[in-house]
Amino acid sequence: MKIFSFHLRGKMAHFRKYYSNSSALSYFIPPRTTVAGILAGLLGRERDTYYHEFSLEKCQIALATRAPIKKCMQKLNLLMIKGDRDFNGSAEYPSQTATEFIIPHNLQKGYIDYQIWVVHEDDKVMTKLENLIKKDFVGYFSKGISVALGTAYNLGWLEKGRLIEGKEIKATTVVNINSVIPQKKCVEIVVDEVADGQYRLIKEEVPLEFDKDRKITPHGLGNMIINLTGQPVKVNIDSFVCLENGENITWME
Repeated sequence: MKIFSFHLRGKMAHFRKYYSNSSALSYFIPPRTTVAGILAGLLGRERDTYYHEFSLEKCQIALATRAPIKKCMQKLNLLMIKGDRDFNGSAEYPSQTATEFIIPHNLQKGYIDYQIWVVHEDDKVMTKLENLIKKDFVGYFSKGISVALGTAYNLGWLEKGRLIEGKEIKATTVVNINSVIPQKKCVEIVVDEVADGQYRLIKEEVPLEFDKDRKITPHGLGNMIINLTGQPVKVNIDSFVCLENGENITWME
């Protein structure tokens, strides 16, 4: 199969957890729904019109952390904006909100680097994405949005877009997986011969799919195993995709 791959990079990120209330907590990775929103925005789709086009049935998405990341908590002074004059901060009732941010492990020199793989059943969508994110161009073209890592004030960029070949393998076997891993596909995490600092594993339940009313579908939540160091994880897994460069990934589902 043909798979479109690209990198989403930036200095800071915030992917708000759907159950956050007074404190704005963040996922470590962009949920599948966030990635679908970025792709739809690049293609110029209107807000809330693309959920079926990028459903689990029509589009497969995998994601990997390619650089070590961590979290920090900061207080933000949020303004109540009701009109143009409220942007200067003079309006009443500002709200100080604790907000979690994803940052590089080395904040001074590093950056956040997510690699994303996409397969869409519509070849026209694949071709358009390939034209918007060029292989040898740091940046991107867009028919709609500017790319951000979650919230709009965490601007990012896209690069290294390219088509690669991959082969889906359905057989329970032990392999190194480079992407985040759906818990339901993982039989066992193999921890023999693990070097110090190779693994910082966490599990997060992330949104995968919305219906047309922006509600999570019956299969729209999934537990993902994430290695925060950016290194591959050796697992016994029931299915995966082997790429032409020898790396292995699993779809978020």
